Amino acid sequence: MSQQSAHHSKAFQVRQALWALQKEVLNSLKEEFDREVGYQAAPTEWFQVLMTAERYIWLRELTSLMADIDIMTELEFITDQHASTARSEIERLLFDQNATDADSFAKQYNGLLMSGASLLPLHSQLRATLQHLPQAEISKDQAAAERKSWQEEHRHQARKKRN
Repeated sequence: MSQQSAHHSKAFQVRQALWALQKEVLNSLKEEFDREVGYQAAPTEWFQVLMTAERYIWLRELTSLMADIDIMTELEFITDQHASTARSEIERLLFDQNATDADSFAKQYNGLLMSGASLLPLHSQLRATLQHLPQAEISKDQAAAERKSWQEEHRHQARKKRN
């Protein structure tokens, strides 16, 4: 068994904070949906709406990032570059105040953030946990390539474990 890097526990804390925030985002959206339709939608109906409704397409960026963060935290060794890319991507998605696209994740998320107090503590907690990861300036394209390398590294490690 290989030794884990110093970034593993911090990356896992970021992962947990991100999961808590996503759960609250989904809860807030479900409450809004239930108010609009006039009844409490069953979990299967809500899931179907999330997957198919155009109005929730903006969530895919968060879901994709979370899947990649999950993969990164499962790597045998988390490098400075892994950790700084994770931080950069989360900050770009959740904390960038310069979003211009009307349908962008940031615009939708910031609207949710301002509409209720339930997200604010989790948003703050995530920001605080991110401070423990190294910081680096990285372009969106560089980050995308790095995230793809996590997936490849994860597949390679999984194959190695099976053999």
